[in-house]
Amino acid sequence: MKKRKIFALLLCMLCVMNLTSCGKKSENTIVVGTNAEFPPFEYIDNNGDIAGFDVALMKAVGEEMGYKVKFSNMEFKSLLGAISTGGIDAAIAGMTITEDRLKSVDFSDPYFSANQCIILQSGNEEIKTLEDLNGKKISVQEGTTGDIMATPDEENEIITDKSTVVKRFKKGTDAVLELKNGGVDAVIIDSSPAQKFVAANGDTLKLIEIDPETAEPEDYGIAVAKGNEEMVLMLNEGLAKIKENGVYDELIEQYFGDAEIVTKETSDNWFVQQYYTFKYVFIETEGYRMLLDGLLVTLKISLLSVLFGVALGMLLALMKLTETRKKHKTFWSVLAGIYIDIVRGTPVVVQLLIMYMVVFKSQAPMVAAVVTFGMNSGAYVAEIIRAGILAVDNGQMEGGRSLGLTYGQTMRYIIIPQAVKNILPALCNEFIALIKETSIVGYVAIQDLTKASDFLISRTYETFMPLIVLAVIYYIIVKGLSKLFSAFERRLRKSDIR
Repeated sequence: MKKRKIFALLLCMLCVMNLTSCGKKSENTIVVGTNAEFPPFEYIDNNGDIAGFDVALMKAVGEEMGYKVKFSNMEFKSLLGAISTGGIDAAIAGMTITEDRLKSVDFSDPYFSANQCIILQSGNEEIKTLEDLNGKKISVQEGTTGDIMATPDEENEIITDKSTVVKRFKKGTDAVLELKNGGVDAVIIDSSPAQKFVAANGDTLKLIEIDPETAEPEDYGIAVAKGNEEMVLMLNEGLAKIKENGVYDELIEQYFGDAEIVTKETSDNWFVQQYYTFKYVFIETEGYRMLLDGLLVTLKISLLSVLFGVALGMLLALMKLTETRKKHKTFWSVLAGIYIDIVRGTPVVVQLLIMYMVVFKSQAPMVAAVVTFGMNSGAYVAEIIRAGILAVDNGQMEGGRSLGLTYGQTMRYIIIPQAVKNILPALCNEFIALIKETSIVGYVAIQDLTKASDFLISRTYETFMPLIVLAVIYYIIVKGLSKLFSAFERRLRKSDIR
């Protein structure tokens, strides 16, 4: 009975989360998708909030038109899909209006014109034009205009050499870091973020503008669902108003003027340099706040997923054990077997994307993550619990039944307590694996610990320190959990007969 209450409580918790996280949005609120890793258009500020020119622009349009704007941060390539599924109402992310994109979405009037440019290491004198990139290694942000320009194909009249290597990254910052590390010869990217990247990296990088005759300037627009004329008209009217009242010009000056670039101190001593880097990444830019927020999200998802996984795993294990009890396959054992087989046979990241984009329609990412990891863990926990129960001597069941206990009472008071002692190390390993698996939740717009580290890299252009600190935090979590389980296991062993 107690187990039923616990399971019911878990279901109630998930229902509450569902109601609070994915309830219907207000009629005067529009949900806008973005990819906050493309400064100065969108990025994460020192307070951990989504900021940038595009964000401020949408807020100004919403204010003019009487709408509140709620932002959803996701992968750039997921934006159009989220619009199609109805998860977001619009998308703004420095997105170029192209013929291919117009086949699946509609756009507002252009709000910004940009040129593509090439970023090189400062000592590179070999590359001067786009044609010089033929046969070279190029890094780009996946799905952008730079990606199209760099990829040799039948429609590309400039870069035609099939030996050209194109490395695609999810973030423009990662593409630039690949150049800094010597992994590529050049980066093709929009000029506005390119200027910020070069300014933030001192004298190590330089920028080459691409001849407008070679690559015409491109227009950015706000994407909406195909056929949503009402939204397009509202956005166009709002854009016209902020251009008339001067707000647009103020935003241009604020985000594209001569902004001060925060730089860190330098030293020839490696250890002193790492201290300066640590201070710059986590103190001066207040990166520690982002990590703390991400840590809380990771712990919340992990804890709820573990509780859900254990409850589901116990249920599945008992369903499979009906086959052992009845001496033949049952409906419940077959059902549990199919579930476990499917879950264990598919990658958890695929399950997460299906749950978020298909089931939850790109809404309620936290609920989608907890359900996904709980269901995935439940399949593995079920087999662990089943193996632990089967490892208990058959005489224990017979002894319990001979004392007048029912099958359920025998399982509850005799079999399962003994099984728990046997499976505790395996359960500990599963929980540890689950905590580390949650690092993929960034795919569904959740700012967990790993995603927070990505944002720090995007803001500071430092990779070593954020990743090392991330690894240390995960290690401390795992080590603490291992110690806790070891103490619990020793406590259980005290009751063993010697």
